[in-house]
Amino acid sequence: MQLTNWQRITLFLVSLFLALVLNAISLHAADESYIIRSNVSEVRLAFAASDHQGHIVQDLRAGDVAVADDGTIIRQFRSFHAASESPLDLVILLDASDSVATEIPAEIAEVKSFIGESKWDERDRVSVITFGGMQAELLCARNCRNQAAQQKLSSLRAKGATPLYDALFEASKLLKRDHDPESRTAMILFSDGLDTISMHGLSDITAAAQNLQSAIYSINSRSRKSALDRGDEVLNYLAANTGGLSFPSGQVVPEVLCQILTDLHSGYVLTYQMPGRTSGQHSVRILPTSDPKLQFRSRQAYIGNE
Repeated sequence: MQLTNWQRITLFLVSLFLALVLNAISLHAADESYIIRSNVSEVRLAFAASDHQGHIVQDLRAGDVAVADDGTIIRQFRSFHAASESPLDLVILLDASDSVATEIPAEIAEVKSFIGESKWDERDRVSVITFGGMQAELLCARNCRNQAAQQKLSSLRAKGATPLYDALFEASKLLKRDHDPESRTAMILFSDGLDTISMHGLSDITAAAQNLQSAIYSINSRSRKSALDRGDEVLNYLAANTGGLSFPSGQVVPEVLCQILTDLHSGYVLTYQMPGRTSGQHSVRILPTSDPKLQFRSRQAYIGNE
């Protein structure tokens, strides 16, 4: 059958519309694959504990804490152990954008020293991601203690915009890949907190870190103290919602890195049966049962999936 010009145009437009719809579905599916969900009934919760003076508490027992999961109080745990028994899977993120160009040489030296001189367990894994310009770059994955990784760090130069959120999202994807369920994941972020170009948003990367249970330790890259701004708010938010710590500008970075490593080795990990409803977002909070002055840091939510 011979088609008229009008019929040809109509078929072309219909085909174009279907192609656009299928492409949108594909992109949505790809983005959804990055969302880390719990598909089992067991919840694993890593946390840090301190007394009312902020000193780390290292002698907690299972009976000293309870968990509030969406309002349900959990007192019986499947397991409870010190975080030092779990290997670390750590990603260091370095802001290499123009906004912090003057700080980059010092940060490179401090990170190289931290990686090379810290006491690591043979099972610990360390990765480095840099971000500046249009996208994040994986400098080394899970093995950054070799000479090649050190040379790559030394050659780092500042460039362009600040894809901060995209870099954190890439870190979450990396930590999810070949994930050891017994490891404790974490990120150390060097940045001024001012994202300028990312495709992802603050809520995206917070949810990804929470579901992976990756504490974010943020270190403000500005060398001098200044008035609080939007960047400080972002860095504080990331740490508070994932169980990490936020360090303002003007700190002695080697001391801060030592404090972070001590914090990661001094926490606890517990597991429990997910209560009632398993799908959707759950809010979680650690509660003291014996000493009301105890303070805890952990992720504040996770997404369960039936």
